[in-house]
Amino acid sequence: MKKLCLLLSLLILLPGCQVQVEEHEHRTLKVLAFNERTFNQLYGNFFLATHSNYSIEVVSIFEHLTPGTNMTDTIEELIAMENIDLITIPMESYSVLQETGKLLSLDEMIIKDRFDLTNYSPAVLDFLQDEQGKIHGLTPTFVGEALFYNKELFDEYRISYPRDLITWEEVFALAHKFSDFKDGQTPQFGFYHKKAANPFMMALTIGEGSGLSVYGNGKFTLNSSSWEKIFDEVTSCFKSGTCFDPNQVEQTESLNIEDVTKKSYPFLSGNIAMAVADSSLYRILDEENNELEWGITTLPIRAEQPNMGNGITMNDIFSIPSNNDDTKGAWEFIKYVSGNDYARLLPQINTMDLPVRVAENQEESIKAFYKLEKVNHTLVNEFRELPSEIYPKIDEISARYLAEMLSEQRTVQESLQLMEEELQVTLESMMK
Repeated sequence: MKKLCLLLSLLILLPGCQVQVEEHEHRTLKVLAFNERTFNQLYGNFFLATHSNYSIEVVSIFEHLTPGTNMTDTIEELIAMENIDLITIPMESYSVLQETGKLLSLDEMIIKDRFDLTNYSPAVLDFLQDEQGKIHGLTPTFVGEALFYNKELFDEYRISYPRDLITWEEVFALAHKFSDFKDGQTPQFGFYHKKAANPFMMALTIGEGSGLSVYGNGKFTLNSSSWEKIFDEVTSCFKSGTCFDPNQVEQTESLNIEDVTKKSYPFLSGNIAMAVADSSLYRILDEENNELEWGITTLPIRAEQPNMGNGITMNDIFSIPSNNDDTKGAWEFIKYVSGNDYARLLPQINTMDLPVRVAENQEESIKAFYKLEKVNHTLVNEFRELPSEIYPKIDEISARYLAEMLSEQRTVQESLQLMEEELQVTLESMMK
């Protein structure tokens, strides 16, 4: 027994064994997350089950938010005050913190541990990289957008199904081929966009995904031939009745789950030929009891930017604050939730979001969410540069000029020119 104790003592003193002891040293991770309960349900509990030498303390962003507060500002304050090891943030906050140097680059850790990113969604990876190609965060999941189409309607009209990387111009041209009514009674629509309740935002979203800018260097930039083309396509779609307009639907107070679902996802009603919607619709359509014959392609693109879109949302990007001196525990957590082992658990943990890693046995239909290589999300960042007081004025001014476009009181080009001029005058008066 004495010899065994002596042997163990000697082993502990050896450099190799010292590392082993350090690796199993107890660590407490202080994590900044939107909500403690949700964080633990999705990530924390699974990490602790496989990392017994860790404990987690969660600082909830939600508890520190007050009405009118900017969430990114609150996140920055909490990072400075709470000595945070690890943060999980939405993509808008990630963009700001990355640009202002508040996040640590993960590249050295990725290279050192040979952390494999080869099966990562290319568009997600593109967003996470800065202009120098450095990565400051990783995520296990994302919400994607795609173009869904009703096979029965396309077959009825003997129209070829949409293909991957279809252009917006082609989508609107296809949409106009479907008549206004089916069987003379049921209203029928060629196209629906998830932002259709606000055609102005629908147009801006399409333009953003095409690489266009709304505001920069102190100037609004709506008066251009590129924006004119997009607004012309959008307004023509609504004027002709080809686009489904949620504002024209009679509101009901039904609590029936099927009615509520169809209200949220109008494509499910079966009278819309094509719809741009997110991956939550895919999950619903993929259920066995769904009777709709449907297909799916990539989010439409512009011919000038064939691999770019903006149909990606990330709610949980894991990053390390740049003021964190001990990154070992935080990186271990990021590696776990962004790795293949956790990805294999995702179908049981998160049934709505898409795994960021492309699985080998992935269904053919889901691949549409992974085919675009670049993502452009500049709209939020551009608007962030504006004073908050101008937001209501943007709503008011855009609604007025859009109504004139739809009623053909003015041409699209004239309306965009006047809209830009009025927005610029309003901004400059606020900046005085």
